[in-house]
Amino acid sequence: MALNAESVPMRWPAGPLDIARCEKSKGFTPDTAEVLRKWLDPDSLAILQGSPVNCLVVSWASGLPADAAQQQALKPLIEKGRQAKLDFVGIVEGQADKPAALAAAKAAGLAAVALDGAAPANPGIPVIPWNKAAQVKAAASPVLGISDGVWPGIPQPSGQGGGPTNLPWVDSNGAIVLIARALAPDKSVWVAFDPPAQVKLAAEAYVLAVADSVSYGAIWPISLDDQLRIDLTAKKQPAADIWKKILETMAFFGQHKQSRTYQPDGPLAILSNFAGADYDAGEEAINLFPRIRQPYRVIARSRAAAASFAGLQAIYYVDKEAPDAALRQKLMAFAAAGGTLFVPSKWPNPEGPTVTVEPYLLFAVHTVGKGRLAVCKEDQPDPYDVVADIQNVISHRNDILRLYNAASMNFLYETSAQGKQGVIHLLNYSRRPGSDGPLFYVKEPHKSARLVSPEIASPTDLAFTPQEAGGAELFLPKLTVYGAIELEK
Repeated sequence: MALNAESVPMRWPAGPLDIARCEKSKGFTPDTAEVLRKWLDPDSLAILQGSPVNCLVVSWASGLPADAAQQQALKPLIEKGRQAKLDFVGIVEGQADKPAALAAAKAAGLAAVALDGAAPANPGIPVIPWNKAAQVKAAASPVLGISDGVWPGIPQPSGQGGGPTNLPWVDSNGAIVLIARALAPDKSVWVAFDPPAQVKLAAEAYVLAVADSVSYGAIWPISLDDQLRIDLTAKKQPAADIWKKILETMAFFGQHKQSRTYQPDGPLAILSNFAGADYDAGEEAINLFPRIRQPYRVIARSRAAAASFAGLQAIYYVDKEAPDAALRQKLMAFAAAGGTLFVPSKWPNPEGPTVTVEPYLLFAVHTVGKGRLAVCKEDQPDPYDVVADIQNVISHRNDILRLYNAASMNFLYETSAQGKQGVIHLLNYSRRPGSDGPLFYVKEPHKSARLVSPEIASPTDLAFTPQEAGGAELFLPKLTVYGAIELEK
C-alpha cells in the first residue's frame, strides 16, 4: 500500500451515496446536491493541481440502497485520478456488506478501504481501521484512522466554561491523537472531522484545523464546508483565496517536518491502558493538563514496561485496575527514587506512612523512600479537581515552561530522542491575537531559540531574558493561529 506518513489525504464528497446521506441533514440545498454531482466529474480534480494532496477519501459503502450506484458513479473519477498518481481510499461504514464492498474496492483499483469495525478475514485489499477514538488500537495497517475528531476552536456557544483558572474550554484533537500515538507509535494517524454545518468559515479556521492535527502528530484528511466547495466549483475568488491559504499552511508544515520524529515531553507522565472505562479519564486528563499549563508525556500501559521514566518528576496512573506485579514494582521504584506517583482510590495496599498535607487536597500522600505515593480519596472524582491537585502537589516551583498572556492558547512541548532539540507548538483556538504577544518562561538553559510560523515571512531569532530566580523569558509577537518555538541546547 502506498499510503504512509507522506500521504496527504483529502475528503472528496461526491456521488449518489453522499447525496442520499446529506439530503437528510438540516440545511441541505439544491446547490449542495449539484456540487456533490459536479465533484464526480473527473475535471473537478483540477482543483488539486499544484497542491500536495495525493490521496482522496471517498464514500464507498454505508449499507444504503445508493451503495452500488455510488461505486459505479465513482469509476471515471478514480480512473482519471489514478492517471494523475492519486490514491483513493473508500470509506466502508454502518451496515454495509463488508465482503462485497471490499471486493468492489479491489476491483475498482482503490489503494485501501477505511473500515468501521472489524475487518473480515483475508480482505484482499489493504484496510485502514476507521474507528472512534475510544476504539483505536494497534493494527497491521501503516495508517490508523480516528473517525470522530472534532473541529478545533472555542465552542460557540460554549458547551463548557473555563475552570477555576478562568481559561476558556477549547475543542482540540490533541488528546485523542496523543493516545493513538502512544498505543501505536509506529503508525501514521489520520484524524477525520468535518466543518460545522451551516457555518461560513474564515481561512483562519482551516489553518487551525491543519495546525491542531499536525502539531499533535496526526494528518487531517482535508474537509471543506459546503459553501466553500460550491464557491470553488463556481471559481469565486474568496473561495480560491481560502484554498490557497490551506495549501500554504500545509506547505509550511511540510517544510518543518523534522519535528515529526520528536515526542511529547515534560516532568509528568499520564499512564493508562486507554481502553474501556479508563479511556474517558485518560483522555480528559490529557485535555485538561494543557489548560493548567502542565507539559506531559503519554505512556500506554501496554508499553510501560519498556518505557523510560528518566526525567520524570511525577506519574499519574489513571486506571482503576491495578497494574501487574512487574509494573507496580517499576512504579514504586520510581517513587522510592524521589518521584511522585498518583494513583486512583482503588490502589491496593498503599505503601508507606501518610504525611500531613492540606486537607482540601484530593490525595492522601504517603512517604515512599525519597518520594511520594498520592492516593485519590474519592472513587469518582471530578477530572478537573484531579489534574488541579496533581499540579498542587508537584508545585509550580518545578515548572520547566510557563506561558503567559495567552488565555486561548494551548502548547505542546516535544523533544528529540537525544534531548538536544525541542519545539513548543503554540495554538491559538480563538483565532484572534491578544492585546499582547505571548510570553514564555523557560527553566533550562538553551543555546538558541527561534520562532517559525505561517504568519511570518521567515524564522525569527528570539532573545532569552535571564530572570533573577533562574531561567529566562522569551517574548513573542502576536499570533493569530499558530507558531512554534524551535529550541536548541
